Amino acid sequence: MFDSVVAWYGMLPVGARGAVTLAVGLLVSWIAFRVAVRLVKGLVRSVVAAVLAFLLATVPGNLILHDAYAQLREKASMSAVM
Repeated sequence: MFDSVVAWYGMLPVGARGAVTLAVGLLVSWIAFRVAVRLVKGLVRSVVAAVLAFLLATVPGNLILHDAYAQLREKASMSAVM
């Protein structure tokens, strides 16, 4: 199978070889890009989950979240009054 593909590619004119090479290169780079995007998304989600777990599981983190929630509640009550 591989030999027949190589023979077919070798019999193509130079311009067609360039077009085939470009098309295959674009396809491979698109696939690599999609894989990289998925890996980065997974990494970002993991980091966010780890930070949230730290904030929820530790006393300082709990205090930070409590303070942030109190500030949000205060802003909401101030905007409701206006």
